[in-house]
Amino acid sequence: MSIRDAIMRIERSESGGIVVVDDERRLVGTATTGRLRRKLRDGVTPDTPVSTVVDEDPIVVDASGSVRTIDGTPDDQRDAGRDAVVAPVVDEDETVVDVTTVELTDGVPREIDSESNGVETESNGVETVLVVGGAGYLGSVLCRQLLSEGFAVRVLDPLMYGNAGVSDLTDDDRFTLLRGDARSVENVVEAIDGVDAVVHLGGIVGDPASEIDPEKTLEYNLHSTQLLATICKYHGINRFVFASTCSVYGRSEDGSGRLSEEDARNPVSLYARLKIQSERVLRDLADDCFAPTILRMATVYGQSPRMRFDLVGNILPAKAHVEGVVPVFGGDQYRPNVHVADAARAYVECLTAPIEDVGDTVFNVGSNRQNYRIDELATIVEDCFPDASIEYHEEKTDERSYRVEFEKIQSVLGFEPQRTVRDHCLELKEAFEAGRYSDYTATRYNNYKTLDRAPSYEDTTAVLEPRDQAVAVQPREKLTSKEV
Repeated sequence: MSIRDAIMRIERSESGGIVVVDDERRLVGTATTGRLRRKLRDGVTPDTPVSTVVDEDPIVVDASGSVRTIDGTPDDQRDAGRDAVVAPVVDEDETVVDVTTVELTDGVPREIDSESNGVETESNGVETVLVVGGAGYLGSVLCRQLLSEGFAVRVLDPLMYGNAGVSDLTDDDRFTLLRGDARSVENVVEAIDGVDAVVHLGGIVGDPASEIDPEKTLEYNLHSTQLLATICKYHGINRFVFASTCSVYGRSEDGSGRLSEEDARNPVSLYARLKIQSERVLRDLADDCFAPTILRMATVYGQSPRMRFDLVGNILPAKAHVEGVVPVFGGDQYRPNVHVADAARAYVECLTAPIEDVGDTVFNVGSNRQNYRIDELATIVEDCFPDASIEYHEEKTDERSYRVEFEKIQSVLGFEPQRTVRDHCLELKEAFEAGRYSDYTATRYNNYKTLDRAPSYEDTTAVLEPRDQAVAVQPREKLTSKEV
């Protein structure tokens, strides 16, 4: 068995490790995914036989149930800080007769509970998650959900929009913030060290922001995806969840039906076209050892530690409260909607689901009930802000119009959004009344404004307010950019 095959075997068994024996069932050694990935980073090729890189001095369990080590606690188990490790059970002749799990306390093996047999592992072997773009609007919400679910979280983010989204998480020992760039091989290799899964939210987000510098958008939104996925595949990181968008459906020729994952895509923006190309890259890389999950997000709304007021579900209630007007341009365009907390939960559920259910798969993320025309959305906002009135404009500033079918993610994962646009409007109204947002038009709340006013994408902090510039990590002197 090769290292590549061993990593996938561990992933699919949800065991966290593998025990290797010879033809006479005598112990050769054990290996965790962390150990195997470190060997790959050290230059060993994925096709190398796993038997040549196993830990030959692992924790073992006697048939009587007592825990011992052949020669101390293995480095890969101690370094990974794991709560439990796979261990062989040997008889008096040192023949492997079973495999079990040993709990570790501060890196020290502890005797197995005879009733449970000590077999308790993290869901699907995923303990540490890298969130690329984790300081952003969706990422900052996702990081908090992952931490609350018991995962260790690492973020790789260039901090284009400051670090306000994650600044209060840096005191958590399970959270690490790396200021870096997914276009850089050096940054990516450092970021994936020791992680079990990757969520890729990075890139220039939104149609207007993507059009400012198309060449840079190509680097951030396509080249970085190819680079990141290729490196993850080589290093045996099989779980890779990618943030795509329902904007790939663009302008539906037949607005009467809902579009499923298999329906034709009709993008009308650079942002959506690059998402389609990124999806194609990931599907081409997919095989038995690399199982990417693609999530096509509905239009996201809701409050976030890194708040945005350039999203239709957020800007309409903001204008209603501050200006007493709900502007509608056109109004007959359909758009699916999903709350940012529900959107983040979809990523968590993909990380904890069996890899067979989510690997090499596309899911639309949202709710059939929240497919709204823009004028319907405006009516909900108007109901929540009685002092505001709808102001109609005949011209359309956005030609996208699509209704989306979300049955697949509901049937496969049982995913169903819990928040509604009305809930959000009432919560946002309370936030405004409490003075949480002094000026919703501030640059920091708008992706386009931030990037448009910056001298370069690498110097966006020059246009942010001081509180958004306080970075809780030491930035590298220079971030290298390497295209695939």
